[in-house]
Amino acid sequence: MSIGLRKAGIGSNNWTKDQILAGLQHFYSINKRYPTALEIDDFEYLPSSRSIQRTYGGLVALRKELIPESYSDYTQGKYRSSIAKETWYRATKYEEEFYDFLCSHFDSVAIHEHKIMRPGNISSDYYVYLDEDNGVVIDLFYAKDIHSLRGVLNIKKNRYQSLPYKTIFVLVGNDELGVDVIRKLVQRRKIPLPSNILVDSEANFKASTVHQIKKLSKYSRY
Repeated sequence: MSIGLRKAGIGSNNWTKDQILAGLQHFYSINKRYPTALEIDDFEYLPSSRSIQRTYGGLVALRKELIPESYSDYTQGKYRSSIAKETWYRATKYEEEFYDFLCSHFDSVAIHEHKIMRPGNISSDYYVYLDEDNGVVIDLFYAKDIHSLRGVLNIKKNRYQSLPYKTIFVLVGNDELGVDVIRKLVQRRKIPLPSNILVDSEANFKASTVHQIKKLSKYSRY
């Protein structure tokens, strides 16, 4: 049996360690890093993460054996620290840029950053007043792929669904997940999102949604 690259779904379900190693190295040659469990499921030159778990005890254990010099567990140590720093920097950068964008469309007095919303004591990214009594909640988030997007929406739905305000989740920093992809995912959910929640892409929000909000706001800048 060849120990080179092998595509998933070809031949038997029994993958050798050499074939898996070849797949991991091929992923690295493309992405300059090794895959997570979710990425393995989408990579055609590797078996499913469930298959690796069943046969070899999981991705972490197998990578420790096959590639001992790499970070075997992406949830620990320096790798987790570097990801946390990158996430914090990215979030801060986008919050500042998005605030400037909102100020170009609304009077600054109408834009409240990190307003505590109740019920739930939720610190929203922005609350934009439409008038003295009403407003729109805006929450920015990042998702690297469709799997991440699905998980983030589940978390945010549970946090925001009880708020009595229109709430808009805006995906920033990933143009590959456009508004059409987002809408298809939302439409296919087994449990629909509450009617007060809208999920939007950054591009669509800036090109379209913000103008719809401006029509309802007494603080709009035209």
